[in-house]
Amino acid sequence: MSGSFSCTLHCLVGTRTMKSKAEVIRTHLTGKTVFDIGGTGYGAPNTYEQELAEAWSLCRRRVSVDYSETADISVDLNAIPLPKIDDRYDIATAFDVLEHLEHPVDVLRWIPSDQLIVTLPNALSWIARRMEENNKSKHLFSFTPYTASILLGEGGWGITKIEFQFGKWSLLARSINAAGSLWPSRVGTGIIAYCERNVPTIGWSLR
Repeated sequence: MSGSFSCTLHCLVGTRTMKSKAEVIRTHLTGKTVFDIGGTGYGAPNTYEQELAEAWSLCRRRVSVDYSETADISVDLNAIPLPKIDDRYDIATAFDVLEHLEHPVDVLRWIPSDQLIVTLPNALSWIARRMEENNKSKHLFSFTPYTASILLGEGGWGITKIEFQFGKWSLLARSINAAGSLWPSRVGTGIIAYCERNVPTIGWSLR
């Protein structure tokens, strides 16, 4: 392993500081070609969306893949088999999408890259569970780091590092992020899994 995906620690879980999605994009996707699954946006313009757009602008090329007229590649991700993708990409992302899909393993096997970053809803987080109840997000699945490793392994991916996600788009969010970083696995609303194709998942300990 090399670059931002190298993991020299004995455990899989990264730093205690919870990451925002924009931080993940800036840190790991700057200057790269990105195959962004489910990446056409999350709603009306707001501070959160603006932060994401600014982060995405640092990529060399971002190709959005979604069942939307605005996607660069418009495809129904629940319609198996999926169309062949001839291009190869430096890295792929699947942010907040696999939990909505009927056949996530097939989608994972279809990805035209050897590196992948995934965010998944964190079943260990009481905040995430409350958000799902209140927002009626229609998630088919929610995950722990262990069940995430099972899903990704079935799709041909090994996890090289796990972090936990919580936004920083407002003063309140930044405050919760700072306090929750004392116990990220129980506070972070999302699991961030950094993956490489056809490598074994490293063991981890939760903090």
